[in-house]
Amino acid sequence: MNHQAVELDVETLPRGSKTRHRIRCVELPDGSWVDLPVVVVRGKKPGPTIYIGAGMHGDETTSVAIAANAARDLDENELSGTLIAVPVQSPLAFRIQHRLPMDQFFKSPMDQNTPDVFHAFPGDPKGNLASVIAHVLFAKLMAQAEYVFDVHTPTTGGRYAPFAFLPPTRCGEVVARCEELAKIFGADFILANDKGMYVGDKNPHVAAAERGKVAFGIEVGEGGRLEPAEVERGVRGLRNIMRALSMLPGAPETFGKRQIIKTMTVIRSTRAGLLRLTVNLQDQVSTGQVVASVTDVFGDVVEEITAPHDGPVVRITTFPTIPSNERVVQLGVHR
Repeated sequence: MNHQAVELDVETLPRGSKTRHRIRCVELPDGSWVDLPVVVVRGKKPGPTIYIGAGMHGDETTSVAIAANAARDLDENELSGTLIAVPVQSPLAFRIQHRLPMDQFFKSPMDQNTPDVFHAFPGDPKGNLASVIAHVLFAKLMAQAEYVFDVHTPTTGGRYAPFAFLPPTRCGEVVARCEELAKIFGADFILANDKGMYVGDKNPHVAAAERGKVAFGIEVGEGGRLEPAEVERGVRGLRNIMRALSMLPGAPETFGKRQIIKTMTVIRSTRAGLLRLTVNLQDQVSTGQVVASVTDVFGDVVEEITAPHDGPVVRITTFPTIPSNERVVQLGVHR
């Protein structure tokens, strides 16, 4: 393994090789460094270069395994083109299995705002910790690829049906290609909208798409869990994309619902207590249908939560206890 490199030019690596590297980012008070783990698979034959990133948040455990396994199981002698995989894009958060590197944020909350690498692209080499990591990811690694795929898992306490989120229409012609590849990935739902947390200017897939790259994000599984079935599905989806790009032989498989949604409605509780869901992921619910109930600590049902409109269940809360105004279900709204 090439330890503590500060630059990595994948074009200089030999074809037909698989190499592991650590890219140095920022120094910590004890003199240790934050290093990004990188795997580069150089196919024997020329072809596209794709970037697969995961672990943008520290509790996205399943996403880390998806990126790691996709690179580990890839045969460099079968591959046409190059894969750059970064299984952990936020190492400090991953160390504590928290969404954010809270130790840095607690120490210096104003200077470390935002602490979230996902909201810091394209980064700044002279910025705070999140901005520096984003800069290294974007300028030194993503910049070498034509295709950028950012794999996520929902926050701890939440579970999504496998879905992809596209860059906004302001990114131009690449958005149509993103939608096409998201379907090939096999996402059950594909979020295509122009406002909200998934289309901010500082999101990595948006920053990449604005520069002409085909880039989108993926959500698979549940935060804080390592789920073999979801890992296998994510790897299948990424291999599907590589087949579609002629990087691997064979035709893509067909799986996943591949439904386009324009937004997601968040349904919240008004009371607190024990949460009991009455729907499952992927269920198609009707207006007025009970999707969950809340029981207080005395065992009495204090609220039944109903759907405000028809739609598929895209996300559920898995926490057994909730305060008032907790997000419990998200419904997709079709385009």
